[in-house]
Amino acid sequence: MADIAGVGEQKLIAIVEDDPRLANMFRDVLGCFGNWRLCIFTDGQSAKDQLPNLGAHLILLDVGLPSLDGASLYKILQGHSNTKDIPIIVITGSHDWELHRQGLKAGLLLRKPFNVQELVSIIRALLPEEREG
Repeated sequence: MADIAGVGEQKLIAIVEDDPRLANMFRDVLGCFGNWRLCIFTDGQSAKDQLPNLGAHLILLDVGLPSLDGASLYKILQGHSNTKDIPIIVITGSHDWELHRQGLKAGLLLRKPFNVQELVSIIRALLPEEREG
């Protein structure tokens, strides 16, 4: 079951992360630095089942997940008509050659440990806030 935080018309970021400490860190940091709704999945299978109908604007995807690994989930999401155009930031402790071996060639790769400000900057670039006026 996904945990959704935030209400209103903010853009929705789906976070697929099984480590509760990192999931909480994402919730805290993104809550402080941006006006986004967040939906957190703790395993790959629940993300696979729910993401196609969620309407997320961006996905943060950990590679090491239980029940369905992040590399497999990435391929599934890229092949699904409802999720193929959603930007995915892959978060991993792996080295590039390991990801290529798995068939995961992400354009947006953030290696653990990562700089929080770098993550926020990437998200802001991908999800610019609409300005009224």
